[in-house]
Amino acid sequence: MKFFAVILLLLIPVSLFAEDVGFMGMHIGMSREKVIAAAEAQPVLTVPRNRDVDFFPIEEREIMTFSARPEVPFIYLQFYDDILFSITVIFDEHLVDYFTLARRLEEKYGPYTSLEPGWRMWDRGDVTIKVEKPAVVKYIALERLIEAAGFDPNQTGVNPARDELLRGL
Repeated sequence: MKFFAVILLLLIPVSLFAEDVGFMGMHIGMSREKVIAAAEAQPVLTVPRNRDVDFFPIEEREIMTFSARPEVPFIYLQFYDDILFSITVIFDEHLVDYFTLARRLEEKYGPYTSLEPGWRMWDRGDVTIKVEKPAVVKYIALERLIEAAGFDPNQTGVNPARDELLRGL
């Protein structure tokens, strides 16, 4: 199944993702190499040598981290098979507040599609953009990530411990 997911991912042109949705020149659908080049081209971003976070050593998911201190202490980028599927930008709420972020996203992407007391969300094709309190912006192509990874959310019975844990929620 993983082989077919990789082939499917390679057949998906980047242009099928939402138009240039991302942060500081790093866009959903870019390759890892292009993301690193885009980050290194931004003088405000800190691109550390040890930028890879190994949260998923068994799976083919990879997380990379950058920063733009002091305003943005953490930027997390999640890849699957070297394609960027998720960007989480954590702003220092004392320097950049939720309402400033929401206003800027509305200027760029138009009216939000969903509103809750703690967040606003925009749908841009395959990519969802969400600004959350206190000051976090997330860009994610979740459906594409699930499709590429071959994950079946309805899978049961394969892992009894997993099923028991889910019943305990």
